[in-house]
Amino acid sequence: MKPLAIIFLSVAIAFLSLSASAQNYIGLHKDEIAKRMPQENKGFYFEKEVNVDDRGFLKYVNTLDEQTILFMIDTDGFCTAVSRMYNTWLYDQVVNELNSKYQQVSTNKWLEIKEGKSYDLTLIKGKWFLTLTIRPHSK
Repeated sequence: MKPLAIIFLSVAIAFLSLSASAQNYIGLHKDEIAKRMPQENKGFYFEKEVNVDDRGFLKYVNTLDEQTILFMIDTDGFCTAVSRMYNTWLYDQVVNELNSKYQQVSTNKWLEIKEGKSYDLTLIKGKWFLTLTIRPHSK
């Protein structure tokens, strides 16, 4: 494959993987998350469920794009927060998508209004990866 074709294919995959970057599953039961993930987040597969004391998480990974989504789950099996990790080279694309879909409230924070509820989206840029966390809005 020619180098230009490889670059084009890589960029196309990156854009496709961002299409659901800030998928908010807060309030959904883990069984509903398991049904929706394969349909709404192509390329991700279930890796494991971890339970510690009164909370746990579901881990989904996409090895092609080197991304991970963690769904924080309460004792009743409902999602209370979502974290998605990306490669740092996707920073500008993630910020552009967040700016196009949500109200930016500070340099690394956006606000989502969904079904009458407010959620904070916080993007942290680390040395090796970005983490986008979605939580119920804190006043």
